[in-house]
Order: sequence, then structure tokens, then C-alpha cells
Amino acid sequence: MKDAEKIHGVTAAGEYDHLIGSIVPGQSLLISTTLEYLPDNPGRILELGCGTGILTEQILERFPGAEITGIDLSPDMLRVASEKPGLRNVHFIAGDLRDAWPAGPYDAIVTSLCIHHISAAERVTVVKRAYKALSRGGRFVCGDIFLGESGREEEIFLEYWLKGMKKAGIPDDVIRGMNAARNERRPELRPVSWFRTILLETGFSPVIIPFTAGFAGLVVGFMPE
Repeated sequence: MKDAEKIHGVTAAGEYDHLIGSIVPGQSLLISTTLEYLPDNPGRILELGCGTGILTEQILERFPGAEITGIDLSPDMLRVASEKPGLRNVHFIAGDLRDAWPAGPYDAIVTSLCIHHISAAERVTVVKRAYKALSRGGRFVCGDIFLGESGREEEIFLEYWLKGMKKAGIPDDVIRGMNAARNERRPELRPVSWFRTILLETGFSPVIIPFTAGFAGLVVGFMPE
């Protein structure tokens, strides 16, 4: 979910692509691992919280024949995405992912750095809706931001995240804004192990966590064949 003006009130849509790689731990590896775990030659893909189309572009580079529908709350982010030459054939929808989705089935439902912005209960609902909207053998591929598995782990991740942004040259006001946003969201954040359990309880099997880097993690749920 993205603010219609800025991300966390500090990062404008036009600056997002430039800054996000230094804000999110292992962002480039998160995206490359997401691509690796998409099904072979997916026909229809639904992307929740597509933002400026960073992941969308790379999906289409790998699977140029895929039909992608991208949903995002921010018209500003979608404007940036729609102006990218490689995304002219993507169907972008300005809307809330908690509202109705275009009818499936989909071969893959992907989301990146998005659903931690909604409540824990709403994330459970998204997982259940994804399960119903996927085709047999489809996959739910979710890269997101999670809580540390313990209080001490959370403290360590926070320390190294702030240091990493500072080292990367992220402006101090952006760092403060990102830290404030995490503090605000922390009561609704959950560990990656919790999210994996939700997918398993919904019916995905297997459910794997092929990548983590600090707060960031990738969870992949496989639909039964």
C-alpha cells in the first residue's frame, strides 16, 4: 500500500526507484529470487502493490508473453509505471488490494514490499483470496517486510538497517521517516515464520522461505497440482 503523495511521507514517487535499493535490505536479491520462483511460462499474473513497476519490468523481461495486471493504491506510482516503455501493455488498476480483484484464475500472484502496510488480519485475508484465485499448480510469491523473530533480533535488524541506509547515503530525513514508519507499523508486523504458517494453514503446500535479509524476506506458497 502506498501513500498517494509519498512513501512513508518522505519518499516521492519519482524518487522511489532510485532510493528503494538502499532502503530495503537485499532488495535486488529479493527481486531476483522472486523471479526464480515464478512458475515456468506463466500466462496470467496478478501483482498486488505494483508501485512504479520495478518488479513488473523484470517479470516481463523474463516472460515477455505474460499478461500482467498490476494494482496499486497510488496514482502517482502508477503514473511512473505507465510511463515506462516496457510496461505499455500492462493493465494497471488504481485501487486498494483489499477491494475486489479482477477475476482469475492466475498462474501467479506476486507482491513485493506491500502487504506489511495492511493489518495482520488483512494479510490473512489476502492469502486466502490468493489461494482461491490461483490455478492448479500456481504460486503465491510474496516478498515483504517482517518483524524479527525475537525482541533482540528486532533490535539487531533495526541497528544494521539504520547503519546501512546511512552508509548508502540516504538523506537523514528519509531515514528518520522510514524509522518512524517502522515504529508505527510494528504492532501489526509479524515474523516471517508466522506468515509461512498462515500459508500452510490456508492450504498452500509446500511453503518455503528461499530468501531473507534483515527485515526483508520472500515466502513462496505452492498450489496443489
